[in-house]
Amino acid sequence: MVLHIVVIVILILLSAFFSSAETAFTSLTFIQIRTLQSERRRVSRLVASLAKTSDLLLTTILIGNNIVNIAASALTTTLALSLGGSHIVGIATGILTLVILIFGEITPKQLAINYNVEVAKLSAYPIKGLTYLLYPIVAVVRTFSSLIIRLFGQKESSSLSLESLMHVVDAAEDEGVVDEWETALVQKVLHFSEAPVKSVMTHRTEVFSLDGELSLQEAFPLMVASGYARVPVYQGTKEHIVGVLLLRDALAAEVEGRGTEKILDFCHPPIYVPETRKLDAMMVQFQQEKLQLAVVLDEYGGLSGIVTLEDIVEQLFGEIYDEHETGELLRIKGEADGTFLIKADTTMQQIKDDLDLHVEREDLSCTLAAFLIEELGSIPLPGEKVEFPFGQFTIVSMKGRRIESVRMKVNQKELD
Repeated sequence: MVLHIVVIVILILLSAFFSSAETAFTSLTFIQIRTLQSERRRVSRLVASLAKTSDLLLTTILIGNNIVNIAASALTTTLALSLGGSHIVGIATGILTLVILIFGEITPKQLAINYNVEVAKLSAYPIKGLTYLLYPIVAVVRTFSSLIIRLFGQKESSSLSLESLMHVVDAAEDEGVVDEWETALVQKVLHFSEAPVKSVMTHRTEVFSLDGELSLQEAFPLMVASGYARVPVYQGTKEHIVGVLLLRDALAAEVEGRGTEKILDFCHPPIYVPETRKLDAMMVQFQQEKLQLAVVLDEYGGLSGIVTLEDIVEQLFGEIYDEHETGELLRIKGEADGTFLIKADTTMQQIKDDLDLHVEREDLSCTLAAFLIEELGSIPLPGEKVEFPFGQFTIVSMKGRRIESVRMKVNQKELD
């Protein structure tokens, strides 16, 4: 009788061991695993190795846990029958179930969550030994499990999704591995390859360009006054951009006394790209073409706008101002009353990132103006308000039928 009780206690302790090991390994974060892998201690590297083979690890632990629980139940039944007959079996089984639940499941798992790395290290060598000892059973179980998964058409994914990567970055920030600014930068980089040039370009209505028929001496003062080092040049209509004039070329020609010649003679051939060209591909093309301005065309081949290397860099690092630009050019400007004054050509992705909003929309490459017009179904009027779960937008100024600036009041729930 005493031997039976001792064995049952040992089995309950083994159940606690398996339960805590399971929780400890499954709760290890990606950052913790990488940290353990970089440590010199063998046990740390073993933990990282086991965590990476989660299928084998979990199957071994679950089989071991089931074996000890079944053995404990069988011994309890035998002990109950020897003490008082079949009418005590139900009571004994109920007591055992409660004991296993408290001491073999709940308590060990709660401790393992709080001390997952420590528990994983303590259980690493025993679990590794069990993977060899129970391998024949584990292999059979895994084979049947794989067959069942295939029947349901489930395919294993070997790559991290974008959403998973974002969670990894958030976890790294929570654990102090990276700071808030680094997290924001990494998140922007992850979105970078998905964003089209349309989301950062200057719209055709805002493009400063010069007539190709102008002489250099006529165009040079206009170019200097604009503050741009690269200016699109059109022929016939502003929609027909045929070249890009560089300020340095114009200055060199002016010094050489060629001021009477047409600026078309000094233009570089433009880069034409579709609105859907991704930012990463656009940056590579800028490097290859050795030109920092491209003409963006819509689906019909008409002018949509222009995009520069600076536009792309600002997508990662925020607005970059030169000596001639002031803070008034901030796309999102905080006001004293807690609202934000936003330029209407700012992308929804930038607004979401900068203000940390929860916007339930997959494509955020559109501008704020397009976002509001789509919601309203018409061109708004100054003072008109648009409500969203994350905040309220008020049209501040219009230029003809085009929205220029919008005031946003963020919903209090987003701030909490």
